[in-house]
Amino acid sequence: MRIGSLVAALAASALMSVGCGFQPGGAETASTDVKGGIAVVDLDVVAKSIGRTQEINESWQVRKNALDQGLQKLQATFRDQIAQKKEEAGEEATDDQKKQIAAMEREATSKLVQAGRKAQAALEQYRQQLVAQFRMEIRPFAQQVASEKGLGVVIPKNEGFLLSIDPGVDITAQRS
Repeated sequence: MRIGSLVAALAASALMSVGCGFQPGGAETASTDVKGGIAVVDLDVVAKSIGRTQEINESWQVRKNALDQGLQKLQATFRDQIAQKKEEAGEEATDDQKKQIAAMEREATSKLVQAGRKAQAALEQYRQQLVAQFRMEIRPFAQQVASEKGLGVVIPKNEGFLLSIDPGVDITAQRS
């Protein structure tokens, strides 16, 4: 059983080293002489270098502030409604009135939580929209630089996705 596992691990290792484009000579070997190869671009570095990170963050913060203000207004409305109900009941509220007030408070809390979740989802969707818009703006420039290097595919650098990157295919710092 152990020998079978060892053989499988060695076979997988051999396939990865051959099939993933590793070349003798280490990471310094540039693979730009292959037409149609893959170019890598670090969008975070590009965004920061042209000031888009700050623009995106500021736009996101404006949207977040607006959503927070809406939630605060909703909370104030619920608080006012509950206070009015308590005032109507007076200091000598009946058990039925106390139950109604408690039910209003639970419903208000539930609605606030639900509204908060919707606001958070809308904020995340807005962030994704801003990132997608930035990617669309950068696409033609990345394609042009990659094309000049003879590379046919451009992918964003993502540490969770890419295991190894040949420095010769990283076009992040290059401008046309």
